[in-house]
Amino acid sequence: MVKLVILFPSPDHAATFDVRYTRSLALLAKMPGVRQIEDGAVIGSPTGSPRYTRTIAVAFDDFAALDTALTSPEGVAAGKDLMDFAPDAEIFFVETSDERVQQPLTPENLQAYLADQGIPAEVIFPGAPTPTVAAAARALGVEPDQIVKSVVFLVDGTPFVVYGCGMRRVDPNKLAKRLNISPKKVRLANADEVQRLTGYSVGTVPPLGLKTPMPAFIDPAVQAHDVVYAGGGGINALLRIATDDLIKYTRAEVAPMLADDAPAAPPQA
Repeated sequence: MVKLVILFPSPDHAATFDVRYTRSLALLAKMPGVRQIEDGAVIGSPTGSPRYTRTIAVAFDDFAALDTALTSPEGVAAGKDLMDFAPDAEIFFVETSDERVQQPLTPENLQAYLADQGIPAEVIFPGAPTPTVAAAARALGVEPDQIVKSVVFLVDGTPFVVYGCGMRRVDPNKLAKRLNISPKKVRLANADEVQRLTGYSVGTVPPLGLKTPMPAFIDPAVQAHDVVYAGGGGINALLRIATDDLIKYTRAEVAPMLADDAPAAPPQA
């Protein structure tokens, strides 16, 4: 991860500075590719009166994303505004290394989300591992087409989630067609990206309560069943939800997304 770090010296006119600082923060947040933005107030220094009064740290996936952001229209506008009101601010590019293991979210997290949002769905535990569509169908004693899989794609770096069902694979070409872009711009997210974006491990991803909000599509085949089962946040958990509620609460657009070829091993469930 790469961060754009800005240090603001103590201003001559605090009231005016606070207004302009808030505006600068909002402009920086509009840049493309921003993963996180933090602002801080300096409260002291071991050497006496601190030189700086405020800080901003804007995080990006990598330096290429940072460069794209800075050269974008939003980045240019934010830079001009920053130089206009705080020309003496110090700016750094910082590469960070976070070696802490980020634990995936769990069925308990999903259940808490459902309760908090008042979503009429439940997390169930069928008593057997359910990492694939076939395994989930066997554990529940239902047809594979009643099992919904949540598949995450990256489209030029922007995440999308597609809900399919059964043993047919989700076709990235159909996502590209719906978005009217080249298929070369669409790729399946890898396991690390899936966990970073959704909070859940591959094979456990639920359709709701994802860490990162993202546009969603759902194949019309899912509508063949009134009630469906999806990832429940754990290798032995599933989400039971009415299909109409699934579409309502994910705000998914119904569009053909499943491959036309014979069933293949599902990438995610």
